[in-house]
Amino acid sequence: MKKLFFLTFLLGTLATSYAQTSKNYIQGTLNGAEWTAEAKRMKIPVNRFRYLALAGFKVNPDESLWIRLYYFDDDLKPGTYPVVSAKGLEDAYRKNSKPTPFALVDYTSETQKLGHAFHDGESLSGTITITSVTDTFIEGTFEAKMTGTYYEKRALATLSGSGLRANLERKVLTSAGGGMLTTGDPHDHDNTRKSKETDSMEVVNGKFRVDWTPEENKK
Repeated sequence: MKKLFFLTFLLGTLATSYAQTSKNYIQGTLNGAEWTAEAKRMKIPVNRFRYLALAGFKVNPDESLWIRLYYFDDDLKPGTYPVVSAKGLEDAYRKNSKPTPFALVDYTSETQKLGHAFHDGESLSGTITITSVTDTFIEGTFEAKMTGTYYEKRALATLSGSGLRANLERKVLTSAGGGMLTTGDPHDHDNTRKSKETDSMEVVNGKFRVDWTPEENKK
């Protein structure tokens, strides 16, 4: 029941986000290649602090580049903030009840169709500069280094077909492939296992702009 509620919640977000202007984007040079995609704000509820997730999506193959900002009330203002790893974020909040805003920059790419394998970039370091921000708009620049990781479908899921069915269901639900809009985490790949192989990824000259002002308020 909880999973169904979460899927319904995010599908509502999807319907709203597609009404947004195409001027919403995340772009940059990813490992030497130009990368750009329409960006959306993800409505993902959290506790204890404020959370703003932006994501740019491509399909066939499925790719997404995420910017996730963690902050407290009234803390998110124009300025430059650190990009950290997930562990670095946990450490900062454990040591300080109200640390400076932090960002995670993450990437995921479907390397085999129907979600049988992924090559991800897990947030490591960098900076994000917010040049303008309101309650329904944000834009700025960023650069980030990520740890490259690999995921592949578990053998049991492949043999039983359960993984294939799950991915097909997500593709029907989201029309984005791989269930990218039905998860609150870019590295949440069902029925996969993380390999020991790693490499590095980097985004430079990154820019983002997302406006989620309700259409009726733009008139």
